Amino acid sequence: MTASESKNVRVRIAPSPTGFAHVGTAYAALFNYAFAKNMSGSFIIRLEDTDAKRHVEGAEQAIYDGFTWLGFTWDEGPDKGGKYEPYKQSERLETYKEKVEKLLEEGKAYKDDGAVRFKNPGEDIGWKDIVRGDINFPGGEVKDFVIMKSDGFPTYNFAVVIDDISMDITHVIRGEEHISNTPRQLAIYKALNEKAPRFAHLPTLRNKERKKLSKRNDTVDLRIYQKEGYLPEAFVNFLCLLGWSHPEEKEIFSLSEFVEAFSLERVRKAGPIFDKDKLDWINGEYLRKLSDSEFADKVAKFFKKKYSKEKIAEVTPLIKERIKTFSEFETLAEFFFKEPEVNKKLFGENYKKHISMAVKVLDEIKEWNKIAVDKELLSNIEKNNFKTGDFFMDLRIAITGKKFTPPINDSIVILGKEKTLSRLKPFA
Repeated sequence: MTASESKNVRVRIAPSPTGFAHVGTAYAALFNYAFAKNMSGSFIIRLEDTDAKRHVEGAEQAIYDGFTWLGFTWDEGPDKGGKYEPYKQSERLETYKEKVEKLLEEGKAYKDDGAVRFKNPGEDIGWKDIVRGDINFPGGEVKDFVIMKSDGFPTYNFAVVIDDISMDITHVIRGEEHISNTPRQLAIYKALNEKAPRFAHLPTLRNKERKKLSKRNDTVDLRIYQKEGYLPEAFVNFLCLLGWSHPEEKEIFSLSEFVEAFSLERVRKAGPIFDKDKLDWINGEYLRKLSDSEFADKVAKFFKKKYSKEKIAEVTPLIKERIKTFSEFETLAEFFFKEPEVNKKLFGENYKKHISMAVKVLDEIKEWNKIAVDKELLSNIEKNNFKTGDFFMDLRIAITGKKFTPPINDSIVILGKEKTLSRLKPFA
């Protein structure tokens, strides 16, 4: 990008307040944000809220909350105001009407059954897309199209052009599904004698079946990832890797590092796969980078102080290497905080012998520590010719109610002698 093109960069994300904050919106916002900050430009939020039927109460705040959670800051928007306000389409209706009147007066649009149609210019239309290179559409493909509906509300293709002109938007960075809209928008720019912004069309996020992410089949509500206990910095790191690669081929890096290294030229055309397994791996890496104290603090906050922070801190060393999201803490460690429900069907055939021996041996331990627990249990397993795996599985089930937990002997030490024996004795 030339020096002149990088001056006063202004980009926007323009979601509709019709529900929750979508991961696809977060993805597009991330790339807009990174481009703006890399170029010392402005990142703007604008709401396309002219479809009153689809408006959902609280959706606007959900957008702000989602972006804030991810660590994005914006320079202008409906909640902040700015030089180019208003930033809601519903508050700009007079502006759209004025522009429509201008096109009608110049014979570039005409009325049709109460609506207003833009007159097809009949010219080939093309542009150099920053991500995809040269894109061209034959003139015949752009038919006459509605720019103002009979109810007085503008259509998307008209409103978005007027908004981008009014707000001095320099670059439009959006999903590839908008490529087919671009010829109509460029025709409007030309009819209004306005310079068009540069376009960059990002690849569409896809699921493992390589189909476009959908509300029906995929987890696309950003709030769900918050509720499951993903760290926002890990989620952003994951989004960064969708369709873009770090120049040093790093997989773990911060948002500020992404901004510094970002360029639209490194965005790939192919639709990236939203791989939740990869997200889990990245989140796990971030969790393990936390100190034990930070980890315990965040777990306590995530569960809204449901569990004692002191107990969480005690359990943290056993959990941190195994956990992928904070929500898994409860799955792995709940038995430390409440009596488990034990299904006897999970036990092996010799469980009574195993647990009876464990009760006798553990009851005789004077110094309750890991070394003593390991030594006494292992030596008695050998004396009784028990299978080690079967013995510890029965012990695990009796104490935790589950087959998969943190190391059982470490867990026994943390639980304490009294609580451990109280859980074992009913099955001895």
